[in-house]
Amino acid sequence: MNRGGKTSPLAWMLLIGMVLMSVRALERVGGGGDGPRSAAEALPELPAPATPGEDFAAPPETRAIELANGYRLHEGQVAEALREAGHAETWMSFGWIFGDETVTTVAPGLDRRHHFANAYLVGYVPFEGVDAWVPLVSLAQRKQYAYDHDQYPGVPELWQTSREAFFYPQGDCEDHAIALADWLIGLGLDARVVLGRMKEEGHAWVVVLDGARTYLLEATHKRPGRALPLASQLPDYRPEAMFNRDSYWVNTGSPLTTDYTGARWQRRSGFLRD
Repeated sequence: MNRGGKTSPLAWMLLIGMVLMSVRALERVGGGGDGPRSAAEALPELPAPATPGEDFAAPPETRAIELANGYRLHEGQVAEALREAGHAETWMSFGWIFGDETVTTVAPGLDRRHHFANAYLVGYVPFEGVDAWVPLVSLAQRKQYAYDHDQYPGVPELWQTSREAFFYPQGDCEDHAIALADWLIGLGLDARVVLGRMKEEGHAWVVVLDGARTYLLEATHKRPGRALPLASQLPDYRPEAMFNRDSYWVNTGSPLTTDYTGARWQRRSGFLRD
């Protein structure tokens, strides 16, 4: 297949093992609700999504990534490549390799189709005009931590969109992080979902970039407070990649870092939603 004179990657793109960017849930931190409660409890209920995968009702060709060389790859091509590789029903997240570089993460959703990581940030903002700590506290109170293999028997990993993660009562680390980051982005903050490791376990968390300061938010923490901790104070988090609604970055240096803004972070793709 040729697009604009460029050769399709389907004939030569390598899809490398699920180990590189596979996200594993970290055991839930804490269990109670000692943090501030009144603001989150005062938020009214909103109607839940009608069915899992409702956010992906548009054709797969409407969700694409654009690489640094200008090449575009859409989810329909991803599905074709996965079928050819025998991974159409491999329910794991993948580091997608193009030209020997990881350019994005692809993960299966509740609709049992694979989507780009950015696509899970569907622009869902439950409530606007709240303080930055309210989304963290609200999710801590309304969402219970659960491993994917416990929620979906026989399926090791499925991701929830930010809308699904806000409403469905259970989810693991990336579900919490996706819901939190998208809400914070909607409040005007530079929030990103980070994929990496914590205590030798695959994990996902959120960082908020605010000028010279970078805050790290543990979305699965069930006893949060109003004070947002600085990433520099949390060296046990080992970042490998991060994404927001528009971009995907890879840490080209050592994961033993608290730096989420330096030259080590290389933007590998931009996300396009028609």
